Amino acid sequence: MERKKVEFYFWIHEYMRKYVEFTMDLILVGLLAVAFIFIIKTIYNLGVSLLGEPKISYVISEIMFIFILIEVVRLLILYLQFHRVAIDTMVEIAIVSVLREVILNGVLHTEPIVLGAASLLILVLMLLLRHGNLRYTGPELYTEYRPFFGKGQKPKPLDTEDIF
Repeated sequence: MERKKVEFYFWIHEYMRKYVEFTMDLILVGLLAVAFIFIIKTIYNLGVSLLGEPKISYVISEIMFIFILIEVVRLLILYLQFHRVAIDTMVEIAIVSVLREVILNGVLHTEPIVLGAASLLILVLMLLLRHGNLRYTGPELYTEYRPFFGKGQKPKPLDTEDIF
């Protein structure tokens, strides 16, 4: 029986990959914390501005910024869970960001060429999202509806064999 000879540097790949993934997970957890801090700060600033004389464009802009940050948090969580970038979520963030900028500047105060370019960008991103097969079609995390507050029932543990 002949043993297969393992190359010298093979163990380094497995060793380094483990620590690089751990380091990336730590960085992503830090980014999640920063995103939550921005969400809390934005909600606080929005609350302070509502006490005074609020401008409707500012309020809408801040609410849309919170939506963008929530999508970024969702993107980071998906990356932590599946270790892959969710392109569909990134396209959705780009669409909301462009809409936020157009709303923030005001349609009447935006130059027609900039408005046309923004419209074309949104159209291309929507077509890419719709017809580009960017949606994740992998297994769902929750296959059944489980309410948070059940009638004295404990939630069933999630079977990881169904996910992967």
